[in-house]
Amino acid sequence: MKIAVVAFFFSTLILAVLANVSRADAIESTATATTATTTLLPADGILLLSTIDGFLTAVDAHSGALKWRFKEDPVIHSSTELQTGFVFLSSPRDGQLYVLENGDLGKLPFTIPQLVKASPSRTTDGIFYAGSKRDVWISINPETGSRMETLPPPAANSFCPISHPETVFIGKTEYKLSVLDTKNKDKQWNATFIDYSSHLLPPESAYPFQHFTNEGKIATFDRDSGKLLWMRDYQGVIVNLYLMKNDGLHLLPSQAVGINLFEEMTALY
Repeated sequence: MKIAVVAFFFSTLILAVLANVSRADAIESTATATTATTTLLPADGILLLSTIDGFLTAVDAHSGALKWRFKEDPVIHSSTELQTGFVFLSSPRDGQLYVLENGDLGKLPFTIPQLVKASPSRTTDGIFYAGSKRDVWISINPETGSRMETLPPPAANSFCPISHPETVFIGKTEYKLSVLDTKNKDKQWNATFIDYSSHLLPPESAYPFQHFTNEGKIATFDRDSGKLLWMRDYQGVIVNLYLMKNDGLHLLPSQAVGINLFEEMTALY
């Protein structure tokens, strides 16, 4: 099996394992009563889905109806030329690193962003790390999905969105990391990880929905009643969910579940 296929399989496996919940926990959480109601969702709130292939997809949080989508760079991309006995893998959610060696998957004590921040660095056993990061601002019209990168500054003749109050700005950071084993020059690995700046919803937030995902599928439940509101398949592997507001993105809690549980939860839809 080609390493590219193996890496993609383990990236999606890592994503599912990190967010997975048990059958009992998932079903119980959909029925948990809170004081929130769907009327508390801000009128300008848009659900934004980030998928592993780089698409940003905006949907109506109440119905799942597609509003717009556009393509960015893949959230995680790594070299596939390495043919030695090990390969690094990364979680597309936060850049957490894992090593796959002789069929065993082990978690490393750092992420791609952490290694880039500490770059250049080396280990006592001859592993060298070098990295860089690039920050840009993406401006988006939340109604139409029209976008442009504004920082670094656009060309002088470019449209400037700052004067348009409906524009939402999203911070995007691209981390590039190279790993080299000086004892074996064949053991070199390169990776790029994309992260979107976001706020965390406060604990007292009255966000009225719960989201469960399985690869490109998402099921949305009313947090108060546990009722399934909508289910859609957007293709691609869903990495993160955000609520788009005037001050940018707010990271939403979501849980990845196995296909059997997902089908059971949505069987009556």
